Amino acid sequence: MESNPTKKLNEGEMVALAQQRLSELGIAEASIYPHKKIVRIQVAASDFDRAIQIRETIVERMKTIGYRFVALDFDEKVD
Repeated sequence: MESNPTKKLNEGEMVALAQQRLSELGIAEASIYPHKKIVRIQVAASDFDRAIQIRETIVERMKTIGYRFVALDFDEKVD
């Protein structure tokens, strides 16, 4: 699923695309929690250091989907 700036994605499409983008960046175990224009990302402990290292890329990718703010959840992923 590719983002298209002329087509507004619904919440489910945005979440699926966010999961895909993170997977492409090597973060396969992530939960996405949308809060309107904010996306909260919770990653497995094994991916946390990687997420911090590539945080600017993650923010950039999430903004192309339509999120305005990106938050990394410091709580342990339990899903």
